Amino acid sequence: MNTTWVVAKKEILDARRNKLFIIILAMLLLLTLVSIVLSTYQVRASMDGYNQSISFLKSLGKANFPDPPKLNPLAASKSFVNYIGMLGALLAIVLGNYSVVKERRNGTMRLILSRQIFRDRLLNGKLLGNLILLAAICLGMFVVTMLSVLLVGKITLSGDDIFRLLLFFLMAFLYMVFFLVLSITVAVATDNGNKALLITVIIWLVLSFVFPQIGDTMDMDNQLPGGFFAQMGITKDAQTQILSHFKFYETLRDGIEEASPVKHFERAGFALLNVKPGFDTYSPLGVVAIKWVDLIGLTIPSIILWLIAYMVFHKREDIF
Repeated sequence: MNTTWVVAKKEILDARRNKLFIIILAMLLLLTLVSIVLSTYQVRASMDGYNQSISFLKSLGKANFPDPPKLNPLAASKSFVNYIGMLGALLAIVLGNYSVVKERRNGTMRLILSRQIFRDRLLNGKLLGNLILLAAICLGMFVVTMLSVLLVGKITLSGDDIFRLLLFFLMAFLYMVFFLVLSITVAVATDNGNKALLITVIIWLVLSFVFPQIGDTMDMDNQLPGGFFAQMGITKDAQTQILSHFKFYETLRDGIEEASPVKHFERAGFALLNVKPGFDTYSPLGVVAIKWVDLIGLTIPSIILWLIAYMVFHKREDIF
């Protein structure tokens, strides 16, 4: 375990010398901060406008006041869901690729393993170090979000809101872990570091953009603005009956969407942040219980990829 931790600390220290990682991290944090500040300022402006209206009505001697606007402070976080989906994935890809490629380029992989360091401990150490980095990044964004909502929006979050936000960043962490493990696996299985990075980025583009676009395009209800069934006045029971005749088609479409980790991340994230209607009445853990499929969709593929990386790393002698 000590050897694994030593390798993990080395990974954390090495990340500081990865210029591409630093650039992407700075972009992610900057965009997160800007989006949070702008969104929370809009929430604050809405509340200030309401309070001014109430003060004006009181000055006129009115006793009946309109209900306060139903503002969701967590909705301020929805702007950077896409930033995490894009830059967070790229960040994890760069970390995973660099953790393997740097040893190969410097010729230090053989030297490290010659010091009686087992391959599994080396690989576990690299994973552990990068997991700590990703966890620290997610924790940092969580703190920035909390402070921005409190200081800029002048909004005090409830315990449930804080827990929802924490669970959202846990989902973000699991999402980035998938691409970290994917990048390590491809780097271990590929001889050329640049080629491995290119392959991983292509896989990311397919999973994050092509598959969701195919799923949305194939969705019959998306063929008209506002929904095909709604525009045609078709009832819910009639919709179910119609879709039963396209069972294979719908299964294929759902399968393509389920293969996209960004879809799982967005579904769970929007539900936890109360952006998607209908989840505000559930507790944070209740939302997770409903979105368990998305949780599985983010964790199981990562475990499978890590087992593949293990097998490849143990069998390949030309990785040096």
